[in-house]
Amino acid sequence: MTIRTRLTFLYASLLAIVILMFSAATSAVLNWTLRNQVDNTLIEAIEAVRREVAFSIAGSSGGAPQFGDLSMLEVNNLSTPGLFVQVWLNDPQTHRSYLYDSSWNLLGFGYTEALDPAALDQTREVRRDVVVDDNHLRVATSPLVVNGQLVGHIQTASSLRTVDAAIDRLLKIMLIGGAVILLASLLLGDFLTRRALQPIDTIAQAAAQITAADDLSRRITYDGPPDELAQLTNTFNETMGRLERLFNAQRRFVADVSHEMRTPLTTIQGNLDLIRRIGYDEEALEAIESEAGRMSRLVGDLLLLAKADAGRLSLEKTTVDLDTLVLEVYNQAHLLSEGVDIHLGTLDRAQVQGDPDRLKQLLLNLVSNGLKYTPAGGSVTISMTRDDCTVEIAVSDTGVGIPEEDLPHIFDRFYRVDKARSRAQGGTGLGLSIAKWIADAHGGSLSVTSRVGQGSTFTISLPVVPDYVPKDSVRATVPNLPAIRLPGSR
Repeated sequence: MTIRTRLTFLYASLLAIVILMFSAATSAVLNWTLRNQVDNTLIEAIEAVRREVAFSIAGSSGGAPQFGDLSMLEVNNLSTPGLFVQVWLNDPQTHRSYLYDSSWNLLGFGYTEALDPAALDQTREVRRDVVVDDNHLRVATSPLVVNGQLVGHIQTASSLRTVDAAIDRLLKIMLIGGAVILLASLLLGDFLTRRALQPIDTIAQAAAQITAADDLSRRITYDGPPDELAQLTNTFNETMGRLERLFNAQRRFVADVSHEMRTPLTTIQGNLDLIRRIGYDEEALEAIESEAGRMSRLVGDLLLLAKADAGRLSLEKTTVDLDTLVLEVYNQAHLLSEGVDIHLGTLDRAQVQGDPDRLKQLLLNLVSNGLKYTPAGGSVTISMTRDDCTVEIAVSDTGVGIPEEDLPHIFDRFYRVDKARSRAQGGTGLGLSIAKWIADAHGGSLSVTSRVGQGSTFTISLPVVPDYVPKDSVRATVPNLPAIRLPGSR
């Protein structure tokens, strides 16, 4: 069953419930109103009869009820059509004596049975429905008290034929009208639901076409009000755009990985063939070792990024003296400089919450990247400044710079400005991607500014420990530490 059909039947079912509840409430109100009118008429008749009977009894000799004197009682003011009256007096001999009936008798003249026999034993007023000779009557019974003495009961009745007919007619009208309204609501609901859900059908068709054609560039056009369906369409289009970008990135990634792995494997295979033909060769072994190391670094970087993407790469965060860490990287950079001057700029003291090994890897990646793209005689400068909330570490070089059109992609995996130079220098194209992930994982950011021929500046921004009180800026060095080569690349 389609959503359209389910919604149509749901709305129709709700409407049917509303119609039934309204019909029941209307019938109940009408029935109560009509019965209340009948009860008022019966009570008025009882009071009229009570006055006549009490007057006749009071006029009897000795003030005691004389049943014989009441045999000719007449109630002249009871002329309501359909009204039936009985007066039952308590006779000491017969226990109960039927005294009077009204001149308008629905049950036919000569009916001498009590309209509601059970009510004659009650000492309070009783109103209820009874059926006498297939006639539906409303009977009211009230005790007759004279001079503080219960002398009998007065019963008045009226036919409920008109009330029953009105209720039946109302129910039939509501039943027929409700059926017509329900049928109309089904047709109208199906039309409105079909029209309202048309964009969903369009989305389903577009998704089917995308799947069949394997074309992620298709989008859905929506011409309607800015409602939930418009939001759904926009979300779908945005999702398709992101999927297209991810799919293209994955395709480029697979191609780049294949290319990166094929090059060292080709080199290794060629040198192995050379050794097999001419025997031991030092240069061939060095080339094999270099390419094997490059493949090992590539696999390690890929494994690190894969764990990071899957959320399985945890950080062992502690309080890190960032100025000390920068000094360590500065001293290790001297071992990697190879003709490039290393300078230490402003160094403010600051503490951050982070993984010291990953933060050091981040800094070494940036410094190594700057050294690769800075020719001999150039310089790389490391500086650190802080304010109340953040600390910024800048790694600046005077190298070749990065073209403006390449800046938005500089942190993409395997992206290089100069692929031939990067590969020749041993880069994997993943160093800056790893650096960006480490900065983001510490709640910070990594940005770059560059001008071709003038150099580049990579800036790391990290949140500082809130309650750490900064001291005066210092310029210092520490003894050289063993160099750790973690190459990055553009």
